Amino acid sequence: MKAKVRTFRYLWHLLRDVISVPTVKYAVAYVAALLCLGTLGYWTLEGRSPVDAFYTTVLILTGVGCANPPTTPAGEIFTVGLLAVGLGALIHIISRVFAALLRGDVLLRIKESDAMARIERMRDHVVICGYGKKGREIARNLGEHGFEVVVVDKDPEKCDRAFRDGHLAVQGDVTSEETLLKAGVERAQAVALVTDSDETNVFACVLVRDLNPDAWIVAAARSKTGARTLLRAGADEVVRVYEAAGIVIANRLMDPLSFLVTVRHPLEDTFREFREIIRHGGIVVDVRYHIPSLPEPLVKDLWVEDESDVKRRLEMHEDSETREALERLHRMSDDVHSHRIIVRREEDKEKIVEALRRLVPDRSRHDSQRGFEGGVRSGGVSFTPRLPGAPSSLRLPRCVLRPPRPSSRLFGAPWW
Repeated sequence: MKAKVRTFRYLWHLLRDVISVPTVKYAVAYVAALLCLGTLGYWTLEGRSPVDAFYTTVLILTGVGCANPPTTPAGEIFTVGLLAVGLGALIHIISRVFAALLRGDVLLRIKESDAMARIERMRDHVVICGYGKKGREIARNLGEHGFEVVVVDKDPEKCDRAFRDGHLAVQGDVTSEETLLKAGVERAQAVALVTDSDETNVFACVLVRDLNPDAWIVAAARSKTGARTLLRAGADEVVRVYEAAGIVIANRLMDPLSFLVTVRHPLEDTFREFREIIRHGGIVVDVRYHIPSLPEPLVKDLWVEDESDVKRRLEMHEDSETREALERLHRMSDDVHSHRIIVRREEDKEKIVEALRRLVPDRSRHDSQRGFEGGVRSGGVSFTPRLPGAPSSLRLPRCVLRPPRPSSRLFGAPWW
């Protein structure tokens, strides 16, 4: 019984969505008007019953002919007029409907109807509002990692493109509560707001936060004002798109000036090491702990560029839990760790390496250091001129803004 009810609901929604196409809607309205006009005419002019009048109208409009033709001159004249108005209009309407089919309008509605049935069963999916270049790339990346994605866009061509890309799509305004409910935003675990307008993103953010207080919302902003407004509207994270592009390009420009230095010293020498690197024009990007039992080092972003950054790190070390965790990492790695460093001039690389040679005492190499690729080795220092395919060099970019409140959802666990 439940299966029959679901089938009936699906067919009803499908019919409703097909009729909502403007061309089909006008065609249905025109045919209904002709049927009403013909029924009323034969009823009044011929004195027939409403059922017989309707039956006669259908037979004449379809060109089948009528077994019981009109018997009065008024009825015959009315039949000629009905044929002249009705048949020509029906031919035109049928051609328009087929044109809509060829354009894909009706097929898009059918796809949307099927998508609605699938979206109703979805939980913890990702809703992407806006399917421009940013939205399409986001959907592609999420799809590659197995996430269920629902796209929302008011442009039918973009929705059709989303369907062709293998995603579910809902055509409509992202600032409409009805559209967002169709996309199942109240059951989504994350929402991306990436339309081309900051104002649209703000309105959509307010609606999404109201419909789903637990959703992890990430929004794109073109301006600082838009970014601040989005945070106030309830976004968990805002990315300023132009600044983000600048950060990526800057990363690539600095890759040739980055290198990896591997040292072995206790935790107490860390800040002396930082100060030596800074004094010789270097920027400490990260720290990598080389634990023998792990195939890859544990990497933690740092970004230490000046004395204020060093003092900030010192304050963090005053926390007993933080210090205990760092001491545990040093014990597990036998004090062997690496730093990714950026320099502004090529000659600063050798200066930093020489300074670290003097700072780090001559120690026996531990087995955990085997396999390090280094251009220079001395005591506890190993120097790699450049890391091919190294990850991005910069700290968490300032174009990414986050409010202080955390979230317990999957997308709400910040990686930093």
